[in-house]
Amino acid sequence: MKSLSKLYRYGPGPSSSHTIAPSNAASSFKELLADLPATEIVVTLFGSLAFTAFGHHTDLAIKDALKPFKTIIRLDTKTPVAHPLSMGFSALDKDGGVLLSKHYASLGGGEITSDDDLRVIEKDIYPFRNFEEIKAFMKERKLSSLKEFALLYETKEIIPYLKKTLEHMFFSIEKGLRTYTYIPANENPRLSWKRSAGKIYEKAIQIPENEARREMLLTSYAYAVGESSASGEEVVTAPTCGSSGVLPAILYYEYKDEGVSKETLLDSLFVAGIIGNIVKQNASIAGAIGGCQAEIGTASSMAAAALCYIKGLSLFAQEYAAECAMEHFLGLSCDPVDGYVIIPCIERNGMGVLRSYDSYLYAKYVAPIRKNEVSFDNVVSAMKLTGDALEEAYKETAKGGLAKILK
Repeated sequence: MKSLSKLYRYGPGPSSSHTIAPSNAASSFKELLADLPATEIVVTLFGSLAFTAFGHHTDLAIKDALKPFKTIIRLDTKTPVAHPLSMGFSALDKDGGVLLSKHYASLGGGEITSDDDLRVIEKDIYPFRNFEEIKAFMKERKLSSLKEFALLYETKEIIPYLKKTLEHMFFSIEKGLRTYTYIPANENPRLSWKRSAGKIYEKAIQIPENEARREMLLTSYAYAVGESSASGEEVVTAPTCGSSGVLPAILYYEYKDEGVSKETLLDSLFVAGIIGNIVKQNASIAGAIGGCQAEIGTASSMAAAALCYIKGLSLFAQEYAAECAMEHFLGLSCDPVDGYVIIPCIERNGMGVLRSYDSYLYAKYVAPIRKNEVSFDNVVSAMKLTGDALEEAYKETAKGGLAKILK
């Protein structure tokens, strides 16, 4: 597994796999052209990248990263590819001759691979594959928390990095709550609806202190980030842009409405990060590979485990909550209407944060009553099997589900 800094990334929405990763690939390719007489770059997008290029701002992200080169974007939805998030870059000279060609693939969460063998550019730092291995190691070393575990492998820079991550998350929420502009959807004006996080928050604070107030506050915080991401603003991948509202909403609620210290919230980012890394290692966090269960499901697992830590529950409870959150999103398709990360994506962030809180409650009150037969590793394996079985139409191609009905 890789550093938590490779899971929590900062970048523009609306998609980590379709916006941040293509931008990173373009920047990587551009660095190779320093000594070449290139005048033009042709970029071919395949699979999910091609089907949703405009709604995910993939074309804009690539062109911006390749400035000042003239860039031509081609969409190839016909050619079969080994990876659904593949892209090819070719640098041409003034006569149209090919100087250099290179292929990249997006793995989800902004991570990229290069060349046809899909070698991962970023290296592993954790010598573990799953939660069972981590728990066994923690027991052997008598480690009391996932933070202690993580600090054995992360560099000293991870603490300031996660502090910055938390501040980014809170900034996205606070800015989102006071922004009432329209979400841009240039290719489909009917999807350009007015941001509603602030209005939901205004309604929430008028509700008496009860479960409805809590749920609407959590919803407003999740919407604030989801709408910011959909508008192309910078967010933190947690684990992706499309699911970036779930974990921040839990953390902000605990800080703003429950008075939890930022130090405790910082520690909980280690817990959430390890959960996200396990999914990334053994399944996928990309909607184009595993469906929305891979995005909202993972985000909800991360948030549920983090909340259990914040509330002082055990490692067992943290695993229970993470498993519970993922289990009940199994099979969820990724069907962004017209390729925009708006419908159903923003509302799914709101539903995800509510299920995260419910999973914490189950871990606290149900787990002591009955043994959970499903481990977190089990549910991650099930999610991968389910994602592999989903048809292409339900994996971020805007061809199935709601995307087909609401054409």
